[in-house]
Amino acid sequence: MVEKKIFSLVLLLILFISFASALTIEEINLESSPENITPIFFYGSGCPHCAKASTFLESFELKYDFLEIKRLEINQNIDLINQLYLNYGVSVEEQSHVPILFIGEKYYLGDSPIIQNFETTMLNCSETGCELIAQGDEQEFSLITIVSLAAVDAVNPCELAVLIILMTAILSRFPKQKKKALKAGLLFSLAIFLMYIVFGFLIIGGFKALAGITSFSGLWFFTLLGVIAIVMGLLNLKDAIWYGGGGFIMEVPQKWRPKMKSIIEGTASPKGAFVVGLIVSFFLTPCTAGPYFVAGGILSTVSWLVAASYLLVYMGIFISPMVLITLLTYFGFAKVEDMSGWRERNLKKLHWIAGLLMLGIGVLMILWGFGIL
Repeated sequence: MVEKKIFSLVLLLILFISFASALTIEEINLESSPENITPIFFYGSGCPHCAKASTFLESFELKYDFLEIKRLEINQNIDLINQLYLNYGVSVEEQSHVPILFIGEKYYLGDSPIIQNFETTMLNCSETGCELIAQGDEQEFSLITIVSLAAVDAVNPCELAVLIILMTAILSRFPKQKKKALKAGLLFSLAIFLMYIVFGFLIIGGFKALAGITSFSGLWFFTLLGVIAIVMGLLNLKDAIWYGGGGFIMEVPQKWRPKMKSIIEGTASPKGAFVVGLIVSFFLTPCTAGPYFVAGGILSTVSWLVAASYLLVYMGIFISPMVLITLLTYFGFAKVEDMSGWRERNLKKLHWIAGLLMLGIGVLMILWGFGIL
């Protein structure tokens, strides 16, 4: 079956990306103990200060058998260095500079601080243990932010409209075959889920690539994403107050709607609903890209494995209204026509909710970026 093959391919893609991820703090800590100290030393190609610090560190590796320093090129390990910046509270001004050494709960930037402090810190580690800080408050912050952004996407008026059109088309053709409508709704939701997982990985990969060729990362990056979130929030509030004002809305563009509606209404089977879901996901992108774009930016600062797990949480929340509408229709708790009427009556309220949530998220991200939170 086509949908099963696509589902299998996407799962393989997720697993491949996850297990091909770079070195993580947790993996390094598994090697670390008082008898096996593993600091991380980041250097840059052609950096004379890095070479000086590295030569100094080599003398200690020869002297102490329990010392094994991880030497990593900074631009080839963006995930790890960004995670360490956040975990250790490295200031924006210090980020992207080398050499930098992380050992235990301390970090040293520059060849002189490394040379002056390394031996004392290393000997203390040999007595008490020397694990790196594995996670900071940003992990909790990221999860809360991702869940909030997913909630904004979940109440998006256009995704509700799309499924309602689909269910109406199926039920009008097969009014007594509710199982067919159930399968169609669930397969449509699955198609949206899979396509957006792929979109998510592309967005995250794009941000990671950008961080790899520029020095724009860390807390300033969160600030930029916060500004984008605020802009998205204001645009949603504009639609709540002045719907259609300015010649655009934060939904599927008006000129796309006839084509999208004709594609959906041509659906005649559950398999067709799955294929339509794959196609319609592109139509939905303009009205869902804002929160998803911000979420992708946040997830680009963590490892692929963590990003993949958060992405699955995001998508589970995102498609939950679709699944709920499908189930309500199947079990007879609501009619599609009633849900369509509810959406129209509450359209502006949905924009109010999305707008205020995005504003709140944006403000919190900016405060986080400046170190206020």
